[in-house]
Amino acid sequence: MPVVGEIRVHDDTRRLRRLLRPVEQTEPSIQGSALAPRARILFATVARHGHRWLISLNVEAPDFHANRRHLSSTGGDNGFVGVDRGLAAFAVAATADGLEVGRFHAPKPLARRLRRIQRRAQAVSRSKRGSRNRAKAVRRLAREHARIANIRRHFLHEVSSQLAKTHGRLAIEDLATANLIRNRHLSRAIADAGWAELARQLAYKAAWCGGELVICDRWFASTKTCSACGTPKQQLGLAERTFQCSLCGLVMDRDTNAAANLAAWADALYMPAAQAPDRQAGGRVTNASGGEVLGVASMAPKPALTKEEPTLWRTPEPRTPEKGAVGRPYGGRPTGFTGAGTPTRR
Repeated sequence: MPVVGEIRVHDDTRRLRRLLRPVEQTEPSIQGSALAPRARILFATVARHGHRWLISLNVEAPDFHANRRHLSSTGGDNGFVGVDRGLAAFAVAATADGLEVGRFHAPKPLARRLRRIQRRAQAVSRSKRGSRNRAKAVRRLAREHARIANIRRHFLHEVSSQLAKTHGRLAIEDLATANLIRNRHLSRAIADAGWAELARQLAYKAAWCGGELVICDRWFASTKTCSACGTPKQQLGLAERTFQCSLCGLVMDRDTNAAANLAAWADALYMPAAQAPDRQAGGRVTNASGGEVLGVASMAPKPALTKEEPTLWRTPEPRTPEKGAVGRPYGGRPTGFTGAGTPTRR
């Protein structure tokens, strides 16, 4: 490290040292020499979390080996694997035919160590401000929070790595975590699960492994829809862990049924795109219903949904002055928005 010099680290750096070791390059023109390292360190960031010092190295490294990447599947032979996220079971992976291929249970570090957090916080509040005892209590509380964050982060990396390495095509639902966390009964459990972080990790790890990630439509009722006949169910409480279809008689775990619906949704999106090679538009694709496709190079028509979608930016009826719309055109919207919902500069 600059100024500091050589320091000892806790983690094993064997993989990093192998990347930095000079080896014979197959394309010497890239590095300018026949012997050059496969990677190089750009910069390092030193930070402290709890009672530990962490050094994050930004390394410019080559792509994964071809044997560790998923084979390109342009024919659509391999189906998608849907990943349903929940609280009873953190993540359930299943194919479109209802075959469960993975189930992960979260460690719930915040729920298990909540009493410790409360005791550490009480010790901080009882100590005198500016005293050494208060500083010690603050450090103990910070170490407890860091421990919880490390347990959650380690679990999320394990789940995302296993899913990205074992399945070339993944489909997840577009969860509005910021809206779901407003429920005061489930907010702590949702925050402890880390659904958004799992989706973020799956996005870049699937790209590393050469896979495809489809983000299904937010308004697709994957939990309340039968994966066998497609019949939607009107009422399905959170306590009902088994999905029972009144039409075809299907009895299946509700999380497995939701994951199967997500996989079928992605297959329905991908198959028309694979049959229309003249409509390719590489990169990140967003379909008409809002579903985003990462790694799929075609645009597909919107599949049929099982419940009515709300119309965004709907132009309301102009209000009369008696209804409180004085000086605000387009039904009470601020000046600067057109009737179609497109912001304009003035």
